[in-house]
Amino acid sequence: MPPWNIDHAHLALGLGACFSGIYLWLLLMPGASECALRAFPRSVWPARFLVVICMVWFAFNLNLVDLGGFNQYKPILFGLVPVAVFLILRYIPDLLAVRGLCCLFLLAAQPMIVVARWHGTLASWVLLLFLYLGILKCMFVVVYPHLWLRGLNWLGERPGRRTASFSGGLAVGLLLFISGVMAL
Repeated sequence: MPPWNIDHAHLALGLGACFSGIYLWLLLMPGASECALRAFPRSVWPARFLVVICMVWFAFNLNLVDLGGFNQYKPILFGLVPVAVFLILRYIPDLLAVRGLCCLFLLAAQPMIVVARWHGTLASWVLLLFLYLGILKCMFVVVYPHLWLRGLNWLGERPGRRTASFSGGLAVGLLLFISGVMAL
């Protein structure tokens, strides 16, 4: 069980509001949003920020896991996180922000799945579907980060593709939001 107290309805409501806002911005501000989406994968400071968040979250998760006979080494592993963060930031100068974003989504999906599991409401099913599809997408983008820009290029080839894709994302965000409201 996660260390915070949030139910699946509020989680679906919050995620739906966030994703609806993002996709609404993508639809209403096409020039600015495309420029930001194209610049994001090679952004240095967002990549570093996301790596630090992911490493700290990983260390927190590692601290919660029972490692059996290796439990005595947890403080050492936990203490190596700042060293690992320093080494990553120092020796991987072309760290991609898109990989950091996907790693953050992969780490965040686990507690959200725990919260949403075993509820028979529409909000939990919509949330679980969204999370598992997002996990699948993020696993591909972590391995093949060029898919981010290839996807943007594909969306830009025809004017209707961008609108249809981002409208679909807005619809998913609204579905998450509405299912969260219905589950309250």
